[in-house]
Parts: sequence; structure tokens; C-alpha cells
Amino acid sequence: MSGRGKFRGNRNRKQQTLSSVARETAYALSADSPILAMFKSAAVQLNKRQDRHERLVKLSRDITIESKRIIFLLHSSITKESMEKVISEANNRLQALIDGPIKNIGIEMHNCPAYLHWRAVTAGFQEFVEAKTFCSLMENGVIITFHDLSKQFEYIEKDENEANEKTIMTLLPHIDYMLGLADLTGELMRKAINSIASGDSDECFKACQNVRDLYTGFLGKYYIC
Repeated sequence: MSGRGKFRGNRNRKQQTLSSVARETAYALSADSPILAMFKSAAVQLNKRQDRHERLVKLSRDITIESKRIIFLLHSSITKESMEKVISEANNRLQALIDGPIKNIGIEMHNCPAYLHWRAVTAGFQEFVEAKTFCSLMENGVIITFHDLSKQFEYIEKDENEANEKTIMTLLPHIDYMLGLADLTGELMRKAINSIASGDSDECFKACQNVRDLYTGFLGKYYIC
């Protein structure tokens, strides 16, 4: 047996010995031991955190799926006549996400460290920003700003006795907004291709100019940082 194999064998035997000692020590503690109570409390907190994390992952997945469908819906508006109807439906579905899963994320993370569960929701936020900015660009010709989008994530909730009101805010990290904008360039490229294929060269050049503006903005952000 090589030296590395002997080392691993000794380490495994030591771990097994320590585990058995810890198990025997735990069994020897009395039911009212403060040490045992401390570990039980920690276990409860960890289980609550894990359950919250799983709920947030599910909410983020729902946001991602619906946002992708909204993006596909926006691409389906081939003619200008159908664009108004498509944009109206897209706005209603985006608002449903804001009033539904995104609000529930804020409720789940209320009085909780803001970035504790960031990895659970970042994918959903990025996809939503992509869909929202794409919709605002098609509707108004401008991209909704980070400040305006964050204001839509503020909610007024009543307490259980409905006597007082409290403000719940779903935190939208700057990085998720920027990454959503980066993903938007791909949708603009697809829109440019679809526009030129249908003979609408004006929309194609607008999409190209939007990509150039985003590129310039990202370069400026890079050099400022």
C-alpha cells in the first residue's frame, strides 16, 4: 500500500472513531442539557433556512419559465398591427409576475439577510429583467431603468389585525439587472433577424442601434468601475 493510501486509511479510521465518540456523548446527555438544546435549536434554524431556500428556488423557476414565454410572445408580433395586442398581453403577464412570485420572494425574505438566498433567485430575476426591458423597449423605445423597476418591487401589506400597514420590498440586485440587460442583446439580435426577414428594415436598424448603445453603456460602466 502506498503512503497516500495508508494516510487515507488512518484518516478514515480516525473519523469513524470520532463519530462513534460523538454519538456516545450525545446519547449520554440528559434531555434537559443546555448543550443538546443549543444543537436542537441550531438544527431547527438550519431546517427553516433550507425550506425557505427550496421555496425560493421554485419561485425563481416559475419566474424564469413565464419570462421566457413572454419573450417568445413578444417575438411573435410580426406586423405593427399585432404589436399593440402582444405588448398589452405581455405587460399583463409581467405584472402578474410582479404581483405573484416576485412579491412572494419579498415576503419570504422579509426580515432575512438580503443576500443570503441570492443564488436561489438570481436566475429568475435575470430572466424577468430581460423580458421586462425587451417589452419596454418595444413599447416605448426606451429601456426601463433600474430605479423604476425596483420601485415596482415595493408592496404595501397589512398586518394580521389589518390595523397597520408595512412596506415589503423585493430586493433586485444591481448585478441581476445588468446581467438581464446583457441577455437582452441576444433577443435584440433575434428581433433584427426576424425584422429583416419580414422586410422591415427600420426595425432591424433600430435593434442594431440598441445593441450598439448597450455595448457603449457597458464599456462606460467597465471603465468607471
